[in-house]
Order: sequence, then C-alpha cells, then structure tokens
Amino acid sequence: SSGINAEYGGVSNYTVAYLNELMEYTTTGAPAVLQSEFHPRCHQAEVREFCSTHGVQFMGYTPLGRNDLAPKATIQLVAKKMQITPSQVLLKWALQKGVVTIPRSSNAERCAENAQSWVDGVVLSKEDMELIDAMEDGHKYCWNPDLL
Repeated sequence: SSGINAEYGGVSNYTVAYLNELMEYTTTGAPAVLQSEFHPRCHQAEVREFCSTHGVQFMGYTPLGRNDLAPKATIQLVAKKMQITPSQVLLKWALQKGVVTIPRSSNAERCAENAQSWVDGVVLSKEDMELIDAMEDGHKYCWNPDLL
C-alpha cells in the first residue's frame, strides 16, 4: 500500500458515456469534480445534467472562448445594457448556470476585472441568459472527447 488515501477525485473531459462507465467500475462513488470545456457555444447540457444528478461539481474551462466570444453582437448588447465588460457577461452567464469557471489571463487588470464579476452583485436577466443560450452550436475550441 502506498499509504495514500484519496477520498475525493476529479476527472476531465469525460462524456456521459465515460462517466457511466466510471460509475460502473468505481468503488469510491462519483468524482467530486468534472472539468470540461464550457462557454456559450458549448453548453455541455447532458454532462452537466449527469453532474447535477450525481452531486459532481462541473468546472468549465475556456469560458471566454478564444477571444472571439466577447466581440459577438449578443455579448456586446448584454454588456452595454448591464454596463459591464463582455468578459464579465460571459463569466456571469456561466456562474448563473451553476458552473465554476477557469478564466485565463496573464494580464493583472483583466484578472481583477474577471474576479470582480463574481462579487459585484450584477445578475443577468432571464431574457439575457436566453439570448446567450441561443449561441449554442456545439463548437469546441479544445479537443473533442467524443472523437476518441
């Protein structure tokens, strides 16, 4: 025995099929967290539903896309209306979906701006959430586990 006692673990980029297989063979139960791509173009609805049902925290990476989501008309419209930045709109949308996000930036000002979106009290309306939801097209910026 290695002496390591791991009560909680996490997985990344698992599909529902992979999660079901994991649940079939695991002796420790569901993972604590699943990290996967998440943004308005890739909602991962089935995976998030599985996570919700099994008490797994869904953590989304690439919430800002690849610098191509912020300029989209829908995001610009909501940002202007709410008087926040497009990045903050994207992060708020994810948070209001119950998704922990991992925005990435090497710019200290942008990091502070992103963090502000978690505490400023601004809430996107149901209508704004639905506008952003309509951007879903299944696009993945990173690799696609469905192709394995």
